[in-house]
Amino acid sequence: MSGTKKSVDEIWKELNAPKKTTQRTGVAGLAVGLGGLPGITSIVRTLPSASSMPSTAPATASSTSHTAHGAASVSGPHQAAAVPTGDAAAYLATLQRTINCLADPDRGLRRTAASTLQDKLFKGDAATPAATPAQLRALLAEPPAPLLRPLVAMMSDSVERCRAVALTVLLDGGKAIVDAAQEQGTAGAAAGGAVGAGGVEALAAVLADVVPEMARRFGALPVQEPAEEVRLQIIQLAALLLEAAPPPALTRFAPDLAAVLCRGLEDGFPDIKKAACSCIESACRRLPFSEALEAAAERLLTSLAPNLQHQHSRVRLAAIQALDALVAAGTPMSLVEGAVVPALRPVGHDRAQQVREAAFTALARWMGHDAPSTSPAAAAAAGEGDGAGVGAQAAPRDARAYVPSLLPLLLIGVSDPQPGTAELALRLVEGVGAAWAAAEDAASASTSAEAGGAAAEELALRVAACSLGAPYGGRPGDGARRMVRALLTEQLPPLVKGLSEWTAGLRVAAARGLHTSLVLAEDGAAAHLKQLLPALCSAIADEEVEVASHVMACVHVVGAHVSAEDWLPRMLDALSATTSAAAAASGITPVADAATTGASTTTAGPSTGGMSITQRTQTLVVLSGLLHAAGRARRRLPPPLLARLAAALAEEPMLAAAAEHGAVRQQLLAATVNTLSWAGAAAGAAADVALPLHVVLLQLYGSELAAAAAAVRAAPVPFVGGQRGSGAAAAAAAAAAVAASPSAVAALGAMGTLAAACRGRGGTAGNADAEADASSGAAVPSTSGAAELVDLHRGWILSALLDGPATTTAAATAPDGLTAAGALLLLPGWRARPGDATWMCVLRAALHTASPAAVAGLAPALVAAVGPLVGDKDQPASLRLSLLELLDGLLEDAERGPALASGAGLALITDALMPPLVWHAGKTAAAVRYAAVTALATLLGRRLPDPQHVLLAVEPPGSVAALPPVAQAGAATAAAAPQGLLPLLTASLDEDWYTDLRLAACYVAEQLLEVAGPALSDASRRALYPELHKRLDDAHNSVRVAACGALRAFVRAAGPAYCDTNSGYLVAGVIIHMDDSDPAVQEAACSVLLEAAAMKPGVTGAEVRKVRDRFRSKHYCDRVLAACGDKQQQ
Repeated sequence: MSGTKKSVDEIWKELNAPKKTTQRTGVAGLAVGLGGLPGITSIVRTLPSASSMPSTAPATASSTSHTAHGAASVSGPHQAAAVPTGDAAAYLATLQRTINCLADPDRGLRRTAASTLQDKLFKGDAATPAATPAQLRALLAEPPAPLLRPLVAMMSDSVERCRAVALTVLLDGGKAIVDAAQEQGTAGAAAGGAVGAGGVEALAAVLADVVPEMARRFGALPVQEPAEEVRLQIIQLAALLLEAAPPPALTRFAPDLAAVLCRGLEDGFPDIKKAACSCIESACRRLPFSEALEAAAERLLTSLAPNLQHQHSRVRLAAIQALDALVAAGTPMSLVEGAVVPALRPVGHDRAQQVREAAFTALARWMGHDAPSTSPAAAAAAGEGDGAGVGAQAAPRDARAYVPSLLPLLLIGVSDPQPGTAELALRLVEGVGAAWAAAEDAASASTSAEAGGAAAEELALRVAACSLGAPYGGRPGDGARRMVRALLTEQLPPLVKGLSEWTAGLRVAAARGLHTSLVLAEDGAAAHLKQLLPALCSAIADEEVEVASHVMACVHVVGAHVSAEDWLPRMLDALSATTSAAAAASGITPVADAATTGASTTTAGPSTGGMSITQRTQTLVVLSGLLHAAGRARRRLPPPLLARLAAALAEEPMLAAAAEHGAVRQQLLAATVNTLSWAGAAAGAAADVALPLHVVLLQLYGSELAAAAAAVRAAPVPFVGGQRGSGAAAAAAAAAAVAASPSAVAALGAMGTLAAACRGRGGTAGNADAEADASSGAAVPSTSGAAELVDLHRGWILSALLDGPATTTAAATAPDGLTAAGALLLLPGWRARPGDATWMCVLRAALHTASPAAVAGLAPALVAAVGPLVGDKDQPASLRLSLLELLDGLLEDAERGPALASGAGLALITDALMPPLVWHAGKTAAAVRYAAVTALATLLGRRLPDPQHVLLAVEPPGSVAALPPVAQAGAATAAAAPQGLLPLLTASLDEDWYTDLRLAACYVAEQLLEVAGPALSDASRRALYPELHKRLDDAHNSVRVAACGALRAFVRAAGPAYCDTNSGYLVAGVIIHMDDSDPAVQEAACSVLLEAAAMKPGVTGAEVRKVRDRFRSKHYCDRVLAACGDKQQQ
């Protein structure tokens, strides 16, 4: 041993150096030196190759003796019972030692022997050539098949490699035998996949040994074979046997093969699943169903069904092809309904287009349509050419029996998102329908035709009104329509039930199937409306947009194809005020979707007529869709139904819900617009239609006006003195909000449409502006058409909205002769309650859309109705504020403001605007007072009232201020003396809650003095200017500046004739503010004194000179003194 040590690198190189190849000799590569072991020898005998041996040789005595000698030389655990003759026996002798090693206790030796056997059989080596097909047939398939049993025994070996080699030898050997038989043509043509008779008969001998072992390893639970590659080989071997072995022999082993296929379908390896599906196709094609497959059909379907939901699309496609083969082979109807239909239901919306198309094609084939097969293997379902497949033909069956169960699955495909798939499904449905109709006609020995067919133009309009789109190119085929119409009674209940499933996918599938069914059934749906309409009303609010869109498409189909006499009464019964009784008769009791219904909206109350808001909204959505489709289809609308429809839309519960909830309002507007579009001129032909529709539109437009006013109220604009009116900015903002509202624009446009329909009936002439708006498509329609409607229905407005003295006058007669009492009878289900939301919305819209002349005519009744509400402190503050804002908005209108002021006269001030000014404690009362002062500021600022009316409001007859000066002293203490506007105004000037209220009151005082100041009595003046003096000490400079403006108007109104004493008091109270720290206040006070200098120069100059030396800002005093001097010089 060398004394030097090896380095780590040297040791590492030696360890990683390639090992030298050991020379092996002997059978199976065994090393020489193993001689003496049982069954093993190192002597190798090389036989002549198969090519050098004669192909045919007579059976001589020498060959017989040689064969006997060969048989005597066979030893080991796999000794054959009989030995093949000739070439096969010689070839077997070269393999015998390797075969013996297959059962050796040593795992490594068995594994090596198995690999060597495989190589010798199919590759050969220097000593042993590869086996020929004839030799393989003799060794594996022809009795006694000496190699078959060792291989079958090795299928249960503990070494995975041994099991895999055994199956590989069986597979490759079987394929070689089959291929050789096909090439030699021993059993006829191989065009249909059949094999020669020799190959078939040879494989029949294999079944008895191989199939039971396959079933033992991979047919029973728990599965014995752990390796998925080996399990795949077992399924591949089964596929080879099912393709090549004779059907009679296969039939005897059908239970074991079915068990193996069931385990293959249940296996987790996708390739095994696909191979098992192919085996099922082969079995269905070659074996008689009743004898071989019927007993196992249920097990196969149970194992096959879960694969339709596998994550791999190729597995799902293979499963559909196998299912196609099973059903086409003759699966009983009970199994189709119990196993096939539930399994295929989700496939209609599979994510892979190829899978969906294969499923739809298979469904069509099962129902009798001669569609292309779903797989190449299924194309040979007619049998095999050698006569072996004759027995595999399924007994003739009536395909119509499958239609009720399978048709809904196919109808889903017509609405597939992929255009190509949808077109394919429609063609398949029409093909199935044609086959069904032909079978029906043949059974009845007659050709039936659709009864009562409509004209071609009418049918074309109905189809167009459905808005079908792709894949429909027109009306579907006659056979499909007849089929669906005949089966609709069976098809509809499951579809309706599916609309309320928990999972979205099932609801989508039900909605898609329902739409296709209704398209094909057309007017056949009329007999099922009691069941159909409630389902549509419930599902229209589904949280899934796809479901809701398909449901609305169903609504359009019903509206286009079904007569209005069938569906409209049911819908109106559901919407009527007596919902609990009417819905029971109509069958419509919509159930709100839990995902879209809140506790506050689902509670039914008296204001909604027994329906929740969600239910009412959903019903209106369906009604609107029906009206839209019926109008597009130009269906007939009987006048009695039109009148009933208009009355139902205008019922009090409906309008009350629309006033409070935007969703109801939006859908009610859509229903009204669609009604007008459908009815056309008939909407204005009768007053019992036009008036209710007008009331609905007023309600909708008034709600939009109220929403705009509420938005403006939420972001109030501070009062700025000197504006034309205090509500000008608010009115402009509200007008802009209304103009930007699509609902408001649509309501105005609908009023114009209704007015155009009424022109032939009413006394008003056509309006050119409205026609111009309609023809030009103006974004914001003119209110001229709406004004015509107000003129037309003035009698109803007076009687229903303004229940006052004007209702008994001649003004209660509308231009068309409709009296107030007659107008009231046209809406028996609507009773206006002054103060509620409906009354407020309708009144607001009527006044904002009325012509100036109509406003003037309605003004007395308006004031009489509004006055008691705004003056009653017990009324809701929101109502009082809304009414005062309504008056303010009307007064701001350039045309309607003067009309309202002239029509109402003095009562507008004394009855509507003065009562809310009465002081009451609380912030809410202050807000009401501010709204009243704002409206009064608008009225006076725009100079709308008659000055005499203003004077009468300030100094009413009998008041102290209205008495002669000599009588005022005695009457000052009279408690019964009427109070005018000034006490209310002075109380507002001293408001504590709102700065803007004091500011607005100062502005009102200024405008009051400008309008009626010269005519005021001295008592009124003495009562007013001290209150204005107080505002000069206000905490907010803006109020102080506004008070100066009122004082300036006071001085101007009093004139030079006003007494010097009071003038001096007034000037003395203002002078001090010319030295204020705020320049704006200084300037405002100076402007008052400049006005006083113009009227009373002497008094003003004397007061200013007294304080000039004490002022910091002497230039203001100098300006006033200069004005006084100039005036005195004049």
